[in-house]
Amino acid sequence: METLLSGARTAPPPHPERIQSPPLVSVIMSNFNGSAFLEAAVSSVLGQSHQRLELIVVDDASEDQSLEILQRLAASDPRLILIALDANAGPARARNAALNAAQGEWIAIVDADDLIHPRRIERLLAAAQMAGVDMIADDLVSFGSVTAAGQTLLKNVRAEKPMRITSADLIYSDTVGAGEGSFGYLKPMISSDVLGRLRYDETLRIGEDFDLYARLLFSGANFLMLTDPTYLYRRHSGSISHRLSVPTVESLINAHDEMAKRERVKRADDTDLTDALAYRRTHLVRALRYQHLVKAIKSRKALKAALQITRHPFLLFDLAASLADRLSRRRSKANHRPLPLARTVVLASPDRMALIDAPLDAILIPVGLESGTSHRALASRLAKLASQSPLSIVAEGPDGLDSLGYVPGWHTAHLLLDASAARDAIVPPDVTLEVLPDRH
Repeated sequence: METLLSGARTAPPPHPERIQSPPLVSVIMSNFNGSAFLEAAVSSVLGQSHQRLELIVVDDASEDQSLEILQRLAASDPRLILIALDANAGPARARNAALNAAQGEWIAIVDADDLIHPRRIERLLAAAQMAGVDMIADDLVSFGSVTAAGQTLLKNVRAEKPMRITSADLIYSDTVGAGEGSFGYLKPMISSDVLGRLRYDETLRIGEDFDLYARLLFSGANFLMLTDPTYLYRRHSGSISHRLSVPTVESLINAHDEMAKRERVKRADDTDLTDALAYRRTHLVRALRYQHLVKAIKSRKALKAALQITRHPFLLFDLAASLADRLSRRRSKANHRPLPLARTVVLASPDRMALIDAPLDAILIPVGLESGTSHRALASRLAKLASQSPLSIVAEGPDGLDSLGYVPGWHTAHLLLDASAARDAIVPPDVTLEVLPDRH
């Protein structure tokens, strides 16, 4: 079931004086038949507080209304550069086309069905420059699926401070090629100097991100991950990220073997990396055997399926786990009853909450440093609420405005700002702004 979002964040008009500057950041985006979510994704990039950027969208021969949407958006903002491919080639080739056209000192990756917090690029840039790293990413929070809404990539990692990711960390995280906890899902910002001529492996339709990140780390790049989930990751039925098959897993194993062979020669004494590579390959082989089993079952080849389970008994446990997970998701969706009316959510600092006139049944969420709520917990809760019903948001002050960036969408949004704060605020055009007298 898709999330119930009746509003879509749209980008504010760009500042004309900033458009003429060379881009510091090139955001690359690959799109194929993403018209349902494309405008929201593009707008979340063009609405960034850091506006010295270009957005290069490569349309991979879409068959829907994507091109018309992109042409309309490009006409209103010269920072949007559209490249249209004549034939569908897959996300890796589309992203490579964007990389070849990028002019920024940093490359940021955003998918065409996702959203990013309005200050994401500003924060990543500041943290990268302070830490002196070549790659930087942040945690991501899922939305758009009732069962997955609110989950973060770091849900099992109790980290509150930025963490360095090594090549071994990356490889260990990716135990099945497309695991939900894989660091390959991250959408980092990468120094173009470090990226150089490295490109995505166009033989991969799944796992191309992981493969590129691994090669960057092997080349000596420093990778920092922040725990603030300013990347909003949409989960929906059209996503290809979770679609494994025999050919896709075979491609992953081939790419892994080439990578492992190359790195073992250069790092024969690195036992941690060697163990990580062996560990990942074991899981990839297991995933391949499972896909062969699934293929046999779907083809109604009972004898072949039984032989595979006999040879590899662990496949029975994998099959049982998959069926149990599918049944759990179906029950969750069946039991989910979206509320027909919008629910009011108030986002304000604790000391200002009592001053806001809100319905008695409103959900009050304290925000800001004094609230004691981490950004991860806030983003998770807002994603869950947005998956359950339309939201009418009342946000107060700069903390409330910042918290709006973690809401995937809303039915209505009302922002209260003091006059001094309103002068410098970048407010999305679909948010009603009420300017209050400055507090003394």
